[in-house]
Amino acid sequence: MDDDMSACRMTTAEQAGEPRRRRAAATLPAGSLPTLQRNALRKIFDRPEFSPAEVAELGYRRLQQADGIGNKGLAAIADWLHYHGYALKRPETPPPNPNVPRKSRRSIELAVRLLHTHGYIIQDTAGHSVEPKAS
Repeated sequence: MDDDMSACRMTTAEQAGEPRRRRAAATLPAGSLPTLQRNALRKIFDRPEFSPAEVAELGYRRLQQADGIGNKGLAAIADWLHYHGYALKRPETPPPNPNVPRKSRRSIELAVRLLHTHGYIIQDTAGHSVEPKAS
């Protein structure tokens, strides 16, 4: 009887002792959303089903603030929306104030993120709401 594993060949990486890496994007059917992003969107909508139009209406900033969605997740959602004919555009950010030193600017951004995480609304001197920057 032949060994069932005889048809399986080891890759060069496996021969070197490295584990085989999964390629999630290659195994997903075209136009489908990865499980992590789908679950994060289910949590936002508080229901299991949602349409690409509903996700597009949320906008980039809302998706960016959602639990479980990072930069790679945003890219996956943007690709999924693009496949369905919608666009997820990054908001325009004003150039940083050259008068504020870089280290101080970073400290301010971290403080804004911390306050925002705990439910505070931060406003600039003109009274506009300030959103924390993605890191």
